[in-house]
Amino acid sequence: MNNQNKILGYLVLVLVLISSCGKKDAVAPEAAPEISGLETEYYVVVRDSVKLSPVVASRVDSLVWVVNGKRVANALQYTFQAPAEPAGYSVIVMAYNSGNIFQKVFQITTGRFLNWQTTTNAILTIAAPQKFAGKTDVSWEVLSAPSDLYRLSDNKTSTALFSTVDRGTYQLSVSSGNLVDTLLVTVRQAAKLQSAYIAKVFDYLPAPGQFVNELPKYTSGDTYETMIAKAGKELVGEDANTITLGGWGGYVVLGFDHTIVNVAGRRDFRIWGNAFGANANPRPNAPFGGSCEPGIVMVAYDKNKNGKPDEDEWYEIKGSGNFSAESELWYNAAVGNKNDVRTFRNYEMTYSRPATETPVGTPQNYTSIANYIAWADNQSQQGYKIKNTFHTQSYYPGWMKDDKITYKGIRLANNSIDESGQGSYYVLYAFRYGYVDNYPNAHDNSGIDIDWAIDKNGNKVNLPGIDFVKVYNGIDKENGWLGEVSTEISRGEDLHLLGAKIATIVE
Repeated sequence: MNNQNKILGYLVLVLVLISSCGKKDAVAPEAAPEISGLETEYYVVVRDSVKLSPVVASRVDSLVWVVNGKRVANALQYTFQAPAEPAGYSVIVMAYNSGNIFQKVFQITTGRFLNWQTTTNAILTIAAPQKFAGKTDVSWEVLSAPSDLYRLSDNKTSTALFSTVDRGTYQLSVSSGNLVDTLLVTVRQAAKLQSAYIAKVFDYLPAPGQFVNELPKYTSGDTYETMIAKAGKELVGEDANTITLGGWGGYVVLGFDHTIVNVAGRRDFRIWGNAFGANANPRPNAPFGGSCEPGIVMVAYDKNKNGKPDEDEWYEIKGSGNFSAESELWYNAAVGNKNDVRTFRNYEMTYSRPATETPVGTPQNYTSIANYIAWADNQSQQGYKIKNTFHTQSYYPGWMKDDKITYKGIRLANNSIDESGQGSYYVLYAFRYGYVDNYPNAHDNSGIDIDWAIDKNGNKVNLPGIDFVKVYNGIDKENGWLGEVSTEISRGEDLHLLGAKIATIVE
């Protein structure tokens, strides 16, 4: 019995050792290979070729290529040669290693037309085939499109600019006399999710006004750069807050993370303000008015692809009053009120730092300091901006080291009327279209059409889209206890990404 027990003990020990050795020496399964670096669709012109070079993660024993069910190669790269006739091909690439297989499927379409590639909400420069070189009467046309949210900017040369909101294949025609060719543009979804809202603030400098240093808040020690960052914190994204542009000329420069496409016949973007209508305007049959403080709009697209707006890239959005206010519904009433209804296209105003922030004597009504901020313009006019009793902080931008600041731009006609006749009820009337903080945000007339853009000579321009927006206050007017007209802005929106469809105004 003792010997039997010993034998059984030895057997158990051997089994335990075998079991433990098996656990210790077991080899972990090899990671399966993964394939990336290939598109889901390719377009190849007949008789042309495309080299396919996937990126394979983990070790791979072989890479097998199958086209329309037929094995065509076993290699890390494969060159597809398009036959003479258009066709469609299903391609499978399979990666093998020890006990693992990974495959990726994609499509190749071959056709007779040259194909260009781009992504949504970007500007593509398309060059016509070489046979159009030197032609000065080149015309471009979209023959077919999966969406109407696109723009083809035809400049009558052998290059054109194309942009679109939606992915798909767009067929274009280019011609010069009897010379005609067809091109395809394949549009993929942008790799990075694009925001419909403001993505960056590039510059911010309000003109002196009663909300300056408060919206956003200036703190001692803030610099030009930190105030731009503060403006960005308020404006970037969907949940934006209000900032002020102060008096005439004060401005902000904004950017989006994509190109806002200039869709024909539609408003393309909107910058929110805080305009609202008057509840008790005593004027019979008055046009829309209340608190309408129009900001003039400039737009630019990133021509040189440096990611920032350059001075030679700006175009003016031609609002309804940029040249004259005579067509505004309130114009005759403003003339009767003896408003300054002149429009100055090349206006300049210089503001001086106030000599004091402390009132002298007892404030009169709403006026704390009557001769507060001296100003002078390039029309031989000068005067003072008052400081009122409702806002006691400095109205001069606290972060500016210069004792004088000069602003340039368009000065619009004065749109405000004291409808009470006693200085108690001011109505600021809306211009018909083309401005920020001019209509309530939900109103169609708060939308801006990029097709309203003009160059510095007043000529209409054909922009494919825009990347940057500048807004500056277009009105210089004090309104008694109400204070100066001051454009305020908040959220910026790409109307196409939000699915909004607002018809434009054509004049």
